[in-house]
Amino acid sequence: MRKPLLLCCATALSLSITAPSVQADEALLIGGGYNLQGSQGQIELNVKWVQGILEAQGLQVNTYFTDGLEAGSDVHYMVDPTAESSPLEPLARVFGDWDLENRRYRENEVANVLGSTRREELEPALRKTIERTAEEDLLLVYNGHGSQSYATPDEVTMNLWDDTTLTARELHDMLEPRSAPFRFVFTQCYSGGFHRLAYADSAQGTKLSETPRCGFTAESAYRLAEGCSASIESDDYRDYTTFFFAALSGHERGGDIIGRDPDRNTDGMITLREAHLFTLEEAYSTDLSRSTSEDYLDQWQPWYLRWLPTSASLPDNEYAALFRNLATRHDVALDEDTHTSLRQAKADIDQQIQTLSSERLSLEEQLQQLQYQLQYHLIKQWPELMGPYTAAYQSMAEAGQLLDIARLTQLLPEYQQLVQLQEQYASLDLDMLDRERLATQYQKMIRLQRLAQLKQQLAEHGNDVEQADYQSLLSCEEAPLTR
Repeated sequence: MRKPLLLCCATALSLSITAPSVQADEALLIGGGYNLQGSQGQIELNVKWVQGILEAQGLQVNTYFTDGLEAGSDVHYMVDPTAESSPLEPLARVFGDWDLENRRYRENEVANVLGSTRREELEPALRKTIERTAEEDLLLVYNGHGSQSYATPDEVTMNLWDDTTLTARELHDMLEPRSAPFRFVFTQCYSGGFHRLAYADSAQGTKLSETPRCGFTAESAYRLAEGCSASIESDDYRDYTTFFFAALSGHERGGDIIGRDPDRNTDGMITLREAHLFTLEEAYSTDLSRSTSEDYLDQWQPWYLRWLPTSASLPDNEYAALFRNLATRHDVALDEDTHTSLRQAKADIDQQIQTLSSERLSLEEQLQQLQYQLQYHLIKQWPELMGPYTAAYQSMAEAGQLLDIARLTQLLPEYQQLVQLQEQYASLDLDMLDRERLATQYQKMIRLQRLAQLKQQLAEHGNDVEQADYQSLLSCEEAPLTR
């Protein structure tokens, strides 16, 4: 019997080029932001890429995106100001609309969209698919935006169109009718809260659900994901999505074959867990990704084991191997002082980030003062500039005065200083992002050490039920996408 595959996604998904075709009849593809300002063109490109991959596998793809079939703009994208300069750029810089000056809006170009992702429309579609496939394997992938919970991790959200949301707890409740395995991939900020789907009680996160559920997230329930940690819109695609699904497809986003084979057991098939381990090793981003089995290790460790002295040597398991590979890559000496050296290196990077953050705050204050000076100077001559939505302003614009004002503004020495500071601010953002990515690599190595030790502790101190639960999660994660 052919089994359905559910994919809720604003990312990129593909199957291994060495694996047989997917044994599924259809796919549900969900993407887009929560409103126009949060609906980046990058998400749209990911959805189109996923759609093409799934259709190439012979699947019926049911696509839901942003506002569905409604006419009008639902995606924004950025233009390169050096390639497409505006004659009104000086006024945009002075009056604080520089980011908006380089933003454009349009209707999405995703093909065959069936409907919107509004909660009131999406929830019934999800329930229908979840219940219809209750006795068949299901995979759910989400990539968009998420919000943090200040209560319990299962209250983190998927942020849907028209500023609607769906929490991990609500999705957990929707899964109750299922009797077959359920797997998921979430790549948004605070996505780690969705590991609670694997437990019988989403608020407790201790006893596993009777039906196998497992998955992978870009981050914990408490951290921002790549693309949200610095105030820039990065186009270099280093997030969890890119590496994870490149491993599944065997190709990078541009079409090139990936540089390293993620098939750890050399069986010719890439599993979701192999894609996750590949990402842990290869991704140079701010994402500190994790799996449900790793979340289980964190939840399991008894209090008394936390007080045991840390062993100088790591056990022989996959996390230790990943740690050693990353340590070698980042020139971290593997000796009795490695753990201390890592924490010191992380502290040094954190201090650099703090210094950059202070510099950015100082720049913001200087920029604001310069803008106020220039605004006062311009409004004194052209008071119509105070009301950009008034009839007086419109008359001035129609007469071509705005272009004249923009040209005169460029000649002011304060304006030249403003441009320099704004360019310095943008460069500082890039520096901060690079430091944050490096800090995550050190934090990742520290976490891999911990996971290696936790896995060994479970093998030595866990009871039969705990070890069986962990193995069931591994089996769920390691199951191939095809049956």
